[in-house]
Amino acid sequence: MCETSNGHDYSIVIPGYINPTVALLLLFTLTSALTSVVLHYKQRATTRKNG
Repeated sequence: MCETSNGHDYSIVIPGYINPTVALLLLFTLTSALTSVVLHYKQRATTRKNG
């Protein structure tokens, strides 16, 4: 139940799969960002050696 500031209350139905989905999306985002950073630095190190 959620209660508003004026005293009314109402129930909210949130499907059970929402929280695990958000957690997986967050994990995917963090993994992608980390992979991007690692690949960027690898490419940058290779470019410095060659150039």
